Amino acid sequence: MNMSTEATQDDSQQPGRADTSENDARELVERLRSAPAEEIITDMFSTLLSTAQVKLGRRDARLFIDLCAQALEYAGRYLSEELRNQVEAALGQLRLAQVSAENEGAKGEPEPNDLSQIPKPPTVGNRVEADSGPQSASPSSKLWVPGR
Repeated sequence: MNMSTEATQDDSQQPGRADTSENDARELVERLRSAPAEEIITDMFSTLLSTAQVKLGRRDARLFIDLCAQALEYAGRYLSEELRNQVEAALGQLRLAQVSAENEGAKGEPEPNDLSQIPKPPTVGNRVEADSGPQSASPSSKLWVPGR
């Protein structure tokens, strides 16, 4: 969906077109604001998993698989058990399919618009938070704690 509220040259030739785009953007904002978090996260998982499936055998498929796994690790406690189980099962299938696809096409050269290197697996359970300004890390844990 085009969320731009700016009128393009074509919009100026079609009366009401810019208003429609603005109304569409407002409706999207209202739907997102009122939607349950699990619904939005489900859409995100669907996009990541579908993209990984389409890109199986490519280096960037690993990126989408790992990104989905990290999102599940972070958001899992806020999600239903059913959704967690579905995503975990899909991730397991995609990981196996990715290894098989990589072995089949073991030429090592990236396809057009693929990543130039194989993504490194994420570190599980040992996240390093980026420095975000004046907040400081606890000296002992290196974990950013609000208000410290």
